[in-house]
Amino acid sequence: MVRERQKVSKSYVNRSLLSYINPHGTISEQYRTIRNNIQYAANGKKIRSLLVTSPSEGDGKSTAAVNLAVCMAQRGDRVLIIDANFRNPIINKIFNVQTSPGLSNVLGQQLEVREAIYNTEVEGLDILPSGQRLYNSTELLDSQLMMDVMAFASEQYDMVLLDCPPVLGISDTNALVNKCDGVLLLLKSGKTQQELALEAKRALMFAKANILGVILNKKSV
Repeated sequence: MVRERQKVSKSYVNRSLLSYINPHGTISEQYRTIRNNIQYAANGKKIRSLLVTSPSEGDGKSTAAVNLAVCMAQRGDRVLIIDANFRNPIINKIFNVQTSPGLSNVLGQQLEVREAIYNTEVEGLDILPSGQRLYNSTELLDSQLMMDVMAFASEQYDMVLLDCPPVLGISDTNALVNKCDGVLLLLKSGKTQQELALEAKRALMFAKANILGVILNKKSV
């Protein structure tokens, strides 16, 4: 059973949810364009799961993931965001829920997946928080248990987005790339160095990631 939350007014919603607060704004339109381009980049293959990552912390990947998810839900899709960043979870803060129970509790076989999922103020959008921090996270993310989580999510939702740690320096993300249909790499304009961007791409390619595209965040136009 999905955990029910009381719906809140848009005036109290986290300001990161730009596509929900102002669905007709320029930023929302940009996310809708990204949403549509994902399917074009797939060359006819149906994309049901996406991993979102970046070279380093502070690039804005969680904000990008939630706004992309909002735009998918606004189209009528049933969407689940899974916070797979045990070291620095953000999704629970954006949606004002507890970190635990969450994914780590499911992987620790403490409860079923459906018992750790929360609904959100956005119609059609649910979240699975990270849960408590794990010290053997890579092993669990690369396990059959995680495969089972993804199988359940794919049965219940039209789209599953994984908000993952930075790909450089942490092995958790590469443990997940083969469990998703595609990967989006987020770069922060003016912050991400070219060398780091290329190194992140090489790391993902080494893990046989299907990189669908790159999102350049905070680019002045």
